[in-house]
Amino acid sequence: MATRRVSCYIAVCDLCGNTTQDEGFTPHLDTPDEAVQYALDNACDENSGWALTPTGVLVCDQTKDTAHEDAHAAAGKRMSTCAMTVTFTHA
Repeated sequence: MATRRVSCYIAVCDLCGNTTQDEGFTPHLDTPDEAVQYALDNACDENSGWALTPTGVLVCDQTKDTAHEDAHAAAGKRMSTCAMTVTFTHA
């Protein structure tokens, strides 16, 4: 059986070490820039998902704590699971 060693890059949260995207998997990309950009671009809306702070800290949106929330706010984003909500009106 033949094998080959392949190098790839994944985005890693600077706060908690998480590598999982919203879709539940860790994408493996060809360059560090591609890995970071994928993490930033693949959210359910433009104001949520992974964030890159002005000081260069890459932060996931999988961990809900003050450090993650503060980092997202510094990047102009919000923490979101992008779950659909339904509001029923009373008849």
